[in-house]
Amino acid sequence: MRDSIARFKQTFAEFRRRRVFRVVALYVVTAWILIQLGSAVFEPLGLPSWSMRLLIVLLVLGFVPACVLAWVYDIGAHGIERTLPAIGEPSPAHAEPAAAPGASVAILPFADLSEAHDQAYFCDGLAEEILNVLASIRDLRVASRTSSFRFRGGDADAREIGRALNVAAIMEGSVRKAGDHVRVTAQLIDANSGYHLWSESYDRQLRDIFAIQGEIARNVARALQVSLTATALAACRCDAPRDMRAYEFYLRGRQIQSVKSSDNWTKAPEMFRRAIALDPDYAAAHAGLADSLAQLLIWRIIEPSGVLEEALAAAKRALELAPQLAEAHVAHANTLSLAGDHEAAVAAFERALELNPELYEAHYYFGRHCYARGDQARAIREFEAAHRVRPDEFQAMALASGAADALGDKARGDELTRLALPSALAEIAADPENGRALYLAAAMQVRLGDIEGGRRNLDAALRLQPDDFGTLYNAACTYTQMGDHARALDLLERAIATGGGFREWIEHDSDLDALRGLPRYHAIMARFG
Repeated sequence: MRDSIARFKQTFAEFRRRRVFRVVALYVVTAWILIQLGSAVFEPLGLPSWSMRLLIVLLVLGFVPACVLAWVYDIGAHGIERTLPAIGEPSPAHAEPAAAPGASVAILPFADLSEAHDQAYFCDGLAEEILNVLASIRDLRVASRTSSFRFRGGDADAREIGRALNVAAIMEGSVRKAGDHVRVTAQLIDANSGYHLWSESYDRQLRDIFAIQGEIARNVARALQVSLTATALAACRCDAPRDMRAYEFYLRGRQIQSVKSSDNWTKAPEMFRRAIALDPDYAAAHAGLADSLAQLLIWRIIEPSGVLEEALAAAKRALELAPQLAEAHVAHANTLSLAGDHEAAVAAFERALELNPELYEAHYYFGRHCYARGDQARAIREFEAAHRVRPDEFQAMALASGAADALGDKARGDELTRLALPSALAEIAADPENGRALYLAAAMQVRLGDIEGGRRNLDAALRLQPDDFGTLYNAACTYTQMGDHARALDLLERAIATGGGFREWIEHDSDLDALRGLPRYHAIMARFG
């Protein structure tokens, strides 16, 4: 009985989704009007008596075809379109039912089909912008960029990707760019059956790329049966630059920032500066410049002198140009935090979250700010909120465990670590070259007693990124916790030799406390620039 009720509810919901009831109501009303009109005019027009009966018969016979057409077709933005099947609905070629999870999707990087194959930054940027718009939908779970972009190249089957990322649908596509012309092809695939839910190609001028992003996002949302707000769609166009060359430099800057190793991050600000030089009123470029400089300061890759002022000015200019751009408020908040203006930073983070409550970066960096200021309870809340936005991302929960430790709640810290570690290990399994996942997972493994597992992941991270300051420094901290002080000092010495880091931070990092009484530690610090 319960199964019958469930099937009835599912069938009823599908009739509503395909707008069959609306068509039935419209057909009945139209038929009634035609019958009334026929009754009034057939006789005065001298039509034979059987004309009225014929009209009624034709209307009755047309009812079933109208319902069938309503089920199969819909009137959309591009005219009459075939109705998309619901996620999990089997394709005609696959009769077995597919049990897909809820509304969820992974956006893969677009393939570069340009003649010179030099548009990877553009392809990634297009996919990431669509991902960001869809991620703003509260009822839709979107796999993080880190998780979905590792399936670059199209070698994996959509069903395999769906299982790996636990999503119901996969969106992939290609870009062929030549001068001011761009051809974009996008398709949405049911990750349970491999059936194409929707696909479309766009042949446009390059300046139309923001409209293309919006159209693709709208079609994906429609196929997944979630609502894409007008605000989210407007975000695709609200900050379009006047000069598309500026957009290309902006995308290059974002691509540099997205790489796993911080070795090349110092090149990102110059890309944003070049974008601003071409289009001084391009708000996203100013926000990108502020964000890139803030990241270099947060990770202690560059010194604050001079650069912090530039970051603050860039963030303020971004907000003057686009006060509704949540990402600009996050960039501003980070620069204010680095400048020591706590209250203004909190206000900027909170404004960013008012504009976009689902913005991972707002929660994550707000949590980092609270952590640095000693507000550990709020830091945990923000890190947990960030994790809810991106459940496959592990960094927020790893930091939350440190906040719990600072509150003296080691049990809570262990609990948060146990929540974060599986995601980090899953990331490593899917992408063994993610150095940050390796060294953060190692620290969590050591905390939970898996010393050998932690050692293996640390060694793997060091093989991949032997000259990366963040990798060397975090490995030094973890080896200190493992009690391997000689190895920790070797790594600390190599980290400092890269030119990264700040003496004050190192001297106050509690992870290194066990080293401070050793003569070699003082010799290393004496050589610190």
